[in-house]
Order: sequence, then C-alpha cells, then structure tokens
Amino acid sequence: MRAFRWLVLMSTMALTVAAAVSCSSPQPQPAAPMPVAVAPIRDIMHNLVEYNAFKIFNSVAVTITAKGTEEKMPRTDEDWDDLLHAAVTLAEAPNLLVMPGRRVSKPEEENSSDGPEELTPKDIQVKIDANRDSWLKHVTALQNVGKETMQIVAAKNTQGLFDVGEKIDMVCENCHLEFWYPNEAAANAARESGAAKPSNAKP
Repeated sequence: MRAFRWLVLMSTMALTVAAAVSCSSPQPQPAAPMPVAVAPIRDIMHNLVEYNAFKIFNSVAVTITAKGTEEKMPRTDEDWDDLLHAAVTLAEAPNLLVMPGRRVSKPEEENSSDGPEELTPKDIQVKIDANRDSWLKHVTALQNVGKETMQIVAAKNTQGLFDVGEKIDMVCENCHLEFWYPNEAAANAARESGAAKPSNAKP
C-alpha cells in the first residue's frame, strides 16, 4: 500500500515539474514574413535610378548665352546633401533590381513598349532570365558607379561630379543596349562595320 502511494506521489511530482518547465520554456515564435518585391524593375529604373542619375547629370553645367557664361554647380550644404541622397539611392537601387521575384513590369504592361526600338517587358524578362550573369554584371557596375559618386559628393568634388556623370550614362547605356534595345545595338554595329569597309571591298 505504501509502495502504491509512493508511486502516485512521485508521478504527481513528475507531472508538476514537467508542467512548470513547459510553462517557463520560451515558446517558438512564428517566423517573420520576408519582404516581397512590390514595384517592377521598370518602376525602380524610372523612379530611383533615372530620377537620381539626372540629379547628378544636371548638378554641374556650363551654359554660354548672349549674356555670358553661366556655371551651375552645388554651392551650399543643402545642395551637396541633396546630391548625397541621389548618390546613395544609385548605390542601393541595384540591390532592389536583383531582389528575387521582381519582374520587369506589371502583368498588364508585359506587352507594352516605350518605343519601336525597345523590346517589350515580356521579351526583356526572357533575356534577363536567360542571361542572369550578364544582368548581374551590369547591375554591379551601376552599384560601383553609385558608390564612386557617394565618395565624390562626400569630398565635394565638383570636377568629379562632372566626370562621373559620363560614367553613369555609359553604365546605363551598356545595360540597355543588351537588354532593352539590342536590335539598335546590332544596327549600330552593322553601320560601323559598313563604314569601316574600304571603298573597294566587296559587299
């Protein structure tokens, strides 16, 4: 009889301890949802890359008129701060461009085009998916020139701003010639090849 009571007591104590441990142990929390791509690549290009690249392009200029020469450049701390915002955006926008799940355009715009030379977003998407390494190379080049621009702005280097504008333009154009309007690139190459032929060469 005593043995039975002893077993019952021990079982009760074990259950009590187990319940206490269970209550005191931290409960697993549900995983936080991962961020998802919202705007398509087209919108990132237009609203972040293009918008801020033009801020850099237009920050330094020399205009000659009948009244004389006018030099435009950042002069105040506010001017340089605004350019720093643009440079940081140029450096960070590439991270958004390569975010998994981000498409070139909205579904309803996949067959639209901004011009006769430009591919449709649907065709651009096919090229990006088939040439991912090349896409990443171009995106990395954009990020590198964005970081270079950040350094130039931090140093308040006006001449550097003028020079880096051409680099930004070249980086963007190289990507567009491969993915956005490759037919134009092919036509340009054909024209250059024809112009390079000697006059007595056979067609």
